Amino acid sequence: MQILKRHWVIALGIGIAIAAGATAGVWYYTAKTNIPAFPINPADTIVSWNFKGAYAGNATLLAQANADIAHLKSLLGKGQYDNYDLYIGIGDDNNLIGNGSAAYENYNRAIALYPNQGLAYANLGHLMDELGAYHTAADAYAKAVAVQPSVLEYHLERLSFLTQRFPNDNPLILAALTDASKQFGDSAPILAIEAQWLTGQGRYADAIKAWETVKMLSPQSRQAAINAEIARLKAK
Repeated sequence: MQILKRHWVIALGIGIAIAAGATAGVWYYTAKTNIPAFPINPADTIVSWNFKGAYAGNATLLAQANADIAHLKSLLGKGQYDNYDLYIGIGDDNNLIGNGSAAYENYNRAIALYPNQGLAYANLGHLMDELGAYHTAADAYAKAVAVQPSVLEYHLERLSFLTQRFPNDNPLILAALTDASKQFGDSAPILAIEAQWLTGQGRYADAIKAWETVKMLSPQSRQAAINAEIARLKAK
């Protein structure tokens, strides 16, 4: 059962130690702009900055994304929209078409403007996940939570990522759960992620306890699905 489906945080409707082997495009970017790049974790190697984006193979969507990039760039510095949001929008479009270096560049431009805003870090975490740079993604999600701990969505993104990519790293996941609990106490979406993780670890009794708390915190419309999951776990 999956109550929370992990998704990419999208901005705008208008739409430094770097690991060896992953540096060429990054150093070109930083040298060109003098903007520090979010560091690639030394445990990661980015083989290619290009990947199969969500729009790959769809000529219409690719054309729309490229047109949106051009439109957003034309708005930079005009004052109609904050450049932070524009850079994130450009980064998101490049993420959708699979241009990792351009997405990375624009998320870093946004971070340079407002380093204490979490959205650029969260979307950079999604990008690094796409690129297979999982430790860097974990760092980015942690940074989003650190700079804006009161934003629930960043905790959910972080927990969803960690429980999927690092399911056996108990200290890492428990630390993230502790960070979330300090901010929100018992929270249905947080506990639902924890319950799914516990189930994957074979800790069925603990998962059932978590689901029972989720049930108490959830609306009537969710009760039947949660009851079914609890019954399934009790049968194991």
